[in-house]
Amino acid sequence: MHELADDVARSLEQHETGALTVQVKVRYSDFKTLTRQVRVEEPLTQAGEIYRLACFLLARDRLVSGPLRLIGIGVSTLAPPSPQLRLPL
Repeated sequence: MHELADDVARSLEQHETGALTVQVKVRYSDFKTLTRQVRVEEPLTQAGEIYRLACFLLARDRLVSGPLRLIGIGVSTLAPPSPQLRLPL
């Protein structure tokens, strides 16, 4: 899943944007497909943040209860990334 989050973050970086919504999709061996999402207040751009929220969704809704055919991470509600506060050193 780290690789999936890295790919999403790289795409956001290429488009110079952030995302307010993170989604996960799982498909089970019987082809049943579930999608869950969570929205945040500040646009996400970092792979670690996206990964953390994807794991949260998987755990919160207990989505990994058996063998999976597919797992995916996506983002939506695109917004300009928040400027990072720079502190003088």
